[in-house]
Amino acid sequence: MNTTRRRFLTGCLGVPALALAGCGEDSGSAEAEASASAEPVRFVFASAAEAPTLDPSITATLETSRISAQILEPLIRADPDTGAALPHLAESWSVSDDGLEYVFALREGVTFHDGTDLSADAVGRNFERWLRNTRAEQVSQTTYQTIFRSTTPEGEPRDSIYQCWEARDERTFVLRIADRHPPLLRALTQPAFGIGSPAAFEDEQSYLDSPVGTGPFSMDGHDGGTVSLRRFEDYWGDAPQLDELTFTSITGSAKRYYHLLRGDVDGYDQVGIEDFVRLARRGVQVQQRDPYCVTLLAINQKFGPLKDRAVRRALAHAINRSSVARDYYPEGTNVANDFTPALFQMGGEKTGSAYRQDQSMARKLLDSSEYDGEELTFYYPTDVSLPYLQEPAAVYAEIAADLVEVGFAIKPVPVRWSDNYLRRIASEDSSRALALTGLMGTYRDPDDFISPLFGQANPLLGVEDEELFTRVRKASTLPDGQERTDLYRGINERVAEEMLAVPLAYPVSTVALSQRVRQYPLSSTGVENFAHVEVQD
Repeated sequence: MNTTRRRFLTGCLGVPALALAGCGEDSGSAEAEASASAEPVRFVFASAAEAPTLDPSITATLETSRISAQILEPLIRADPDTGAALPHLAESWSVSDDGLEYVFALREGVTFHDGTDLSADAVGRNFERWLRNTRAEQVSQTTYQTIFRSTTPEGEPRDSIYQCWEARDERTFVLRIADRHPPLLRALTQPAFGIGSPAAFEDEQSYLDSPVGTGPFSMDGHDGGTVSLRRFEDYWGDAPQLDELTFTSITGSAKRYYHLLRGDVDGYDQVGIEDFVRLARRGVQVQQRDPYCVTLLAINQKFGPLKDRAVRRALAHAINRSSVARDYYPEGTNVANDFTPALFQMGGEKTGSAYRQDQSMARKLLDSSEYDGEELTFYYPTDVSLPYLQEPAAVYAEIAADLVEVGFAIKPVPVRWSDNYLRRIASEDSSRALALTGLMGTYRDPDDFISPLFGQANPLLGVEDEELFTRVRKASTLPDGQERTDLYRGINERVAEEMLAVPLAYPVSTVALSQRVRQYPLSSTGVENFAHVEVQD
């Protein structure tokens, strides 16, 4: 609760106390009791999936990022409209002429939730931890690994653009890299680069479920799918109105809908297609995010028949992507013709035609290939609604029917989201043929989408294409401009030519809000700043 609002409530509740003061009651204690009895301002948000951890540096899931962003703050934040880097924990910064040294001037008077001070040394120790985590045994890429190219997905060392850090003084942090990387400032706005207290992450296991940062909210409790936060009284910035913030996971859009109507939650993510009309009739607020994610069908080239490009091309031409985008996502969702959101305009005619449905061509390609009726194992998540997969089972069924129609044999492999679905499909597994997945953008740059998929050897796709990897790395070294745009367009065309995956849709996602919500700061990345939420009691 902010100071102005607290004074208003105290004054109102203090009126009867003042009237009793003449009867011998101390007016000061009466006002104190009245203030203490005021109900805290609470907000409950229902996510469509449970956060696997609260440490965003080891997973890029939206659920983890959404919660951790209220606790951990980055050096710089993203402009909500343009994605440009703006000051935050760092008041200012400078970049050397060669683009290899970044000097950040840290804000004064910032403390972590455990009472320790923000310092350049604390920031540096976060970079050490992120690097250490990427070198640990793991399967999927971390955000740090993708940005700094620090290891392969299997944890093997490789040439990294990260060099070292230096604490020039208490408030001056220096980061040095080995190669130019113009998107770096925008990349550092991601929740994955939220600065945590070094004293807290000495206990790594505890930190996974209870991170300690400098944000407007601090941890209050974590019980399964419910995470409770409380307002941090010593926050350096503007105090949020909310005293208590709770995130709870509710699988199933119908359940989230009814919990909102009953008043159990104040807002929820991933509104079901069938609920839009019902919400509108009840006058419920529904806000739509700009499309900033890509749904895709991952093709594993390590799976026998899929080593043949003709078979992969047949897969792509069999699928009615228009039907998928139209029937299983909110209005405004468009067919994806490449792997970068439409706002970047990185596609072209070649990519569009490569993925166009043509079942006659699909049959011809299949007939002339080495495919001999082998079952293709098709993985898809269950018990979850995601920004890029709101109805996974239905999307699977639609695509599987198209594939069977042209002659493929399909074996469904449903995997519960809570059973580490992303880890399952990102592991080295030659028995996995296809998998439904997607990418949710976290900063405004095409590298955010291209590098995780095509920047290095990727077990999800079974890709080992050094020429492609070199192109992706080169694109990340270029400043914004026509040369960079043309290079990304060429990358998308090469991916289409080799048919490494099939882009399906650019989904829009939505949030439903109760009538007590006066302001909700919608973000295209799905990571909203709940310090700016305003409600009426």
